[in-house]
Amino acid sequence: DRMAAAEAELATAYAQAVRDIFFNADYTGGSTRYQKPQECWDRFEAMLDHLGRPGAALKLIHIAGTNGKGTTSALCERMLRECGVRVGLFTSPHLHVFRERIRIDGALVSREAVVSAMARVHAASLAVGGASPFEKLTAVALVCFEASGVEWVVLETGLGGRWDATNHFKPAVCGICKIGFDHMNVLGSTLREIAGEKAGIIKPGVPAFSVLQEEEAVAVLRAAATAAGAELTLGEALPAVGPLPPWLAPPCQAHNAALATALVRSVAARGLLVDDPAACARALAAARWPARFELLQPSLLHRIPLLLDVAHNQPAIRALVESVATTYAGAKMVVILGANRDKDIAAVIREILGLGSRLAALVAVASSHPKATPAAELAEMGRAAEGEARPAWLVAGSMLEGLQLAAEALGAEGCPASGQLVLCCGSVFVAAEMREALARAEPALLAEDDWAHEEPEPPLVM
Repeated sequence: DRMAAAEAELATAYAQAVRDIFFNADYTGGSTRYQKPQECWDRFEAMLDHLGRPGAALKLIHIAGTNGKGTTSALCERMLRECGVRVGLFTSPHLHVFRERIRIDGALVSREAVVSAMARVHAASLAVGGASPFEKLTAVALVCFEASGVEWVVLETGLGGRWDATNHFKPAVCGICKIGFDHMNVLGSTLREIAGEKAGIIKPGVPAFSVLQEEEAVAVLRAAATAAGAELTLGEALPAVGPLPPWLAPPCQAHNAALATALVRSVAARGLLVDDPAACARALAAARWPARFELLQPSLLHRIPLLLDVAHNQPAIRALVESVATTYAGAKMVVILGANRDKDIAAVIREILGLGSRLAALVAVASSHPKATPAAELAEMGRAAEGEARPAWLVAGSMLEGLQLAAEALGAEGCPASGQLVLCCGSVFVAAEMREALARAEPALLAEDDWAHEEPEPPLVM
């Protein structure tokens, strides 16, 4: 059958293209401060030249920050579509399938487009002496966007900003989400150093917007904007937004929604977009970004709600814990936790133990990611943690077993399901595998078009 043969051929070519992008990825988590950044920058410039500068004609919104980049990028993309333009979206990592990273008018990029783009990118990378996985990924995205005919692209930085592969073009506007401690092995050990890398996306004559930041970060952003001659609008001056759907209700998410609104209004005010005042509100109501304060009701939990979140570093976990404590005040809860080795796991555990007597137990799990901390090891770290709260630590061999242990622990508490909660967090990859396990066990729990129903692909580090 010719159709089946063609499909098999495409599947093989697509799998090879993705392998070609990531074959030289570092899964050890042992990266250090940028190695020869100018040399890498120049090499990627040469690679873009070899490809004919894909993306040079596109209108761009560029977004950096430690936490909230994905949400802000997704909201900007939906707002632009609501304004009637064709839009590309580039984010990382993916939850379920690689093609989530490159979207065109809201849809996943086709496998054919990835294969075609990677053929060009592979040749270009060989011509310049090689490229990092993220450089290849960025180039593939730009080639796909150019070929698709989109007018606008929302680019999320991969890491930092100053030396990032997404920083090689002049955008129409740039946004900076909350800056905090993560990837310190590469970006620096102080907030000032980290903010300096994020501020590297600020460019001459390009309006810049930022959510509320720590004073130390604000000083760095102001200095960068002054040096570049760019206008900087900070948190308190961002527009008020609302009403917001439940997943955008936590304060950190509301700040991201305000930032996205400011970015899109900025380009509309300069005539780069049809100014539709209601477009942003429509987008906020309609946008979806899974595993961000996502509430599910699996039957495995016997009517106890499951809250799923990708929070995976200390500042994100702190914001999540604060939002949970407020939204579910008084609820008895179990936290299902998994974490990668390259995170400050002790700090994450400390934040979660801040829930105090509300914690019935914690369940340690591990994703299949190469950098995942084994569940038993994570539980040992938890038991050794200092603090007044000394909840039981349980170890689960799978995501569904984690849910079963959580239900049993809460069942032993004897309070009604309405006063209980299971929170799953600590890793993008844990959130993804929990959603995939639920999609297999209870397909109706997630929307028919949810990517969790797609054939799963191996987790990728970036």
